[in-house]
Amino acid sequence: MREAFNRQLTELRQELVYIYANIDLQLHEALDALEEGNREKAKAVKAETRRLDDRCAALEQKAFMLIATQQPVASDLRLIQFVIYANFNLARMSNHVRNIAKTAKRCAGRDVPAQLIDLLVGEGHLVYGVLSNCVMAIVNEDLRLASSLPVLDEPVDDLYKQFFRRLSTLGPDDDKDAASRVIMASRMLERISDNAVEVGEKLVFLLTGKRRNLDDLQDLDDDDLAEMYAARSAGLVADKQVDEELVGQIPELKNDGAAPAAKAIPADAPAASAASVAKSEGERDGQ
Repeated sequence: MREAFNRQLTELRQELVYIYANIDLQLHEALDALEEGNREKAKAVKAETRRLDDRCAALEQKAFMLIATQQPVASDLRLIQFVIYANFNLARMSNHVRNIAKTAKRCAGRDVPAQLIDLLVGEGHLVYGVLSNCVMAIVNEDLRLASSLPVLDEPVDDLYKQFFRRLSTLGPDDDKDAASRVIMASRMLERISDNAVEVGEKLVFLLTGKRRNLDDLQDLDDDDLAEMYAARSAGLVADKQVDEELVGQIPELKNDGAAPAAKAIPADAPAASAASVAKSEGERDGQ
């Protein structure tokens, strides 16, 4: 019975990482579509994010079902709580990516001010950094990496403000409507970065059992952080190679450092491999 429950927890975590990795990939595609004026790519992103919405809804249902049927406590309950909250933010990220794709579709074929596109591409690279650090903090259970998220988010906020200054410099012949749509896309990027920071804050509670602000962790040394870790659920630590394979699809995290065109992980791919069977590595903590 316990082994089956551990397996369910592991699959829950891996499904969360699967969704996260695909949202990251679709963000790459959406921004590429906007930069390239590629209407078909934008349509494909819209379709993919709706599929991800369905997986978010299914993941939430599975998480609540485990609470109802297994009555988890301590680290197991914290893991399920984290999945529910992170999944909520992933659903919001998916919606923001879809809105960027809508902007790309509506701006295709129009003379979008190049200076705004350049700003958006720069903002996108900053957001990629926030997202990749957040997901690696999850996979590696890394408090230090999680604490870096607010610092990485600050340049995103600063760059977002520059869009309005650039808007005021546009001339009478510039497409103001297209420009305003690009600025809305920049707002979606800024929100995606904020969502990732919020996931990082909940990760702290998962790993420590305490509610601490990410900014507070930045002042702690490695020994202090090490003392904060609480006992971990077997569902959090089992079969990590699956998580690593999933995040390995993200361009910023590829081992060779290259960033080829992003493509979605196949829709029929299970979050966990067929060989993924969570082994019980201890009893529940806190009992």
